[in-house]
Amino acid sequence: MSWITVVSTVAGAVIALSSALVIERRRDLRETRREWRTSRRDLYSAYLSALAKARSELWSIARDRSRSTEERSRAARACFTDCYELRYQFEVFAPRAVVEPALLYFRRVRDLRDAVADGLLHGMPEYEHHAAQVLEALTRVRDAMRADMGTDAMD
Repeated sequence: MSWITVVSTVAGAVIALSSALVIERRRDLRETRREWRTSRRDLYSAYLSALAKARSELWSIARDRSRSTEERSRAARACFTDCYELRYQFEVFAPRAVVEPALLYFRRVRDLRDAVADGLLHGMPEYEHHAAQVLEALTRVRDAMRADMGTDAMD
């Protein structure tokens, strides 16, 4: 009779401990997913913000006809420098499905930078071509980020 009590006590303890471990493991997984989602959201926001700032400054430079070609070139290159660090972080931490459109967007903004640095001004036919490519790439990367974060499912 004393063995039955000990065995049932041990069995109850094993069941309780197993349940607690399973619950704790699920909680850890949920927390890890939440941290990764927050990290990705912050990285995505920083990446888009840096490129949007550069794009906006490039559009402003392209409209400013009072600058010399040399000043325009220097300003165009300077406004893009912060984008490189975020690009490298992005390539390491983001999933491939998001990296590919993000790099395309980066390259399109960089192409606009090069064109503005070479003398492209707002109103020139080639300017509209660059601007359209930039906005198309932005739409693609934004859609990929939304899909990765699952924000479309929340609507």
